[in-house]
Amino acid sequence: MPALTYNTAAGDLTINTVAMNGPAWKVLNLLELWQPADQRGNDRLLPGTAGVLAQQRRDTVTRRSLQMLIVGDVDRTGATQADRFEGLQANVDYLRTNVASTIAIGDGTVSAVLTMPDGTTRTEPVHVVGFEFGNFREDAAWLRAVLTISIPSGRIQ
Repeated sequence: MPALTYNTAAGDLTINTVAMNGPAWKVLNLLELWQPADQRGNDRLLPGTAGVLAQQRRDTVTRRSLQMLIVGDVDRTGATQADRFEGLQANVDYLRTNVASTIAIGDGTVSAVLTMPDGTTRTEPVHVVGFEFGNFREDAAWLRAVLTISIPSGRIQ
């Protein structure tokens, strides 16, 4: 599989200054980040009456699983790799070191910047809580991965 091309119709994403869409990897479901935040809160039961007393809901921490495709034919700059398996290893190592295993300071978050289709940006601190590999195509040296982030405020806003 040659360098990846990606459609920026849904926007673009950077986590900890690493572009998450490029020639060596891309996020396949960026629209996940357009969804509203999870909500917390419960209605109050009123004994002896039908129904409940509605209570206000508030945004709360929300997890999003970002599906990715990572290739080994090229590196993050688009340079062709002589050995696609070594290239895949280098790309995975880069993502693991610079996105999934970052040494965060303070509250443990890193910056995520979501560039919307209209060019505006939305920046929010996130926790990177998982980086798991899925399907691997040995004949083509690419694999699917899932990067899970936790957004303390609930959404990138």
